[in-house]
Amino acid sequence: MNNMLACPSCGLDETESIVHFGSYILRCAACGEAIVATSFMAMLESDHAFSAFADPGPGKHLAPEMLIARGPLRQIATTISGAASNGTLIRLIPEPKD
Repeated sequence: MNNMLACPSCGLDETESIVHFGSYILRCAACGEAIVATSFMAMLESDHAFSAFADPGPGKHLAPEMLIARGPLRQIATTISGAASNGTLIRLIPEPKD
């Protein structure tokens, strides 16, 4: 990864994708510092497949029972938005391409 996405607080260049309310955020996987954010609406037309989980916190492992939705982002976006609308942090994990 390039240094443009390195965390300004701890310097780690590992990020996690989070949806919070209507925002799509890249945060540091170590300390949780937000690195960059945009509107989740900017992501909605993607055909890339993701798994969406209730987020346990920066760098913490995801348990299967935390799964909210899985599939192409355009198909699961409404479910993600609904879960994130009450303040729940949703972590997006890209699915491997076939």
